[in-house]
Amino acid sequence: MVSSGMCLLLLLASIHVTLTAPTRRRQELEGCSRSSPDLGDCVGNSIQHFVNFMASGKLSPKVSVTPFDPLLLPNMTITHQSKEFKAVFVNRYLVGLKNSFVHDTSVDLKKKELSLTLLMPAMELLGMYTTESIDNHEATENTILTISIRSSAAKFRAQGELYKSTTTGMDHVRLNVTDVELVMGHYMINDLDHSTPVPRTNRHFDSVSRPEFVKLIEKDLRVQLGARLQHIANEVLALAPYQKLFPV
Repeated sequence: MVSSGMCLLLLLASIHVTLTAPTRRRQELEGCSRSSPDLGDCVGNSIQHFVNFMASGKLSPKVSVTPFDPLLLPNMTITHQSKEFKAVFVNRYLVGLKNSFVHDTSVDLKKKELSLTLLMPAMELLGMYTTESIDNHEATENTILTISIRSSAAKFRAQGELYKSTTTGMDHVRLNVTDVELVMGHYMINDLDHSTPVPRTNRHFDSVSRPEFVKLIEKDLRVQLGARLQHIANEVLALAPYQKLFPV
């Protein structure tokens, strides 16, 4: 039996066809055959198609899911008691995931596990960065923060499970991202290269070294990419049953 986790990979690309293709062509176009000798290639190509062409979340004129480019992120709080300030990074969103390349996709059918790597050539993380003195709440500083990230990679490991939908009575797939390894490449903050000692007007921002700040951002992005992409994938997976995506 094909891994239920693998169903995610096929659904991400085939759901658009399932919803919009003419009836006479659906059987030919949707999903990938479980017995296909080129199943691995079908999986990789399907994910790449979804990443490049369905990032807006619009799967058909009447069906949409949460977009992943731009990818909205929850607020982030940074507290440094020793440096006497608290910072919040709010209204955050990440741009550029739709330009990613899917690489090194592998599936373990017996363990129902999958892994894949996204090579991300260029991303922008944007939001409002506000700092506040812990002792004096009226002493605040605001910055529109832009972090340009280049040549990064994220490896995802996931576990799939089948469940019976109470709506359709058929088997569907739920995805659980179990691990994300993120390596950020070169970065620039507010259009200033991190290797250039240009003074900033934001005093509290300066009290955190740029390598330390970027390390916090990298840790947060690793968590958020896993959580947000899992959420979006499960929205998509709920739209079609397993059997429709994996014809025998």
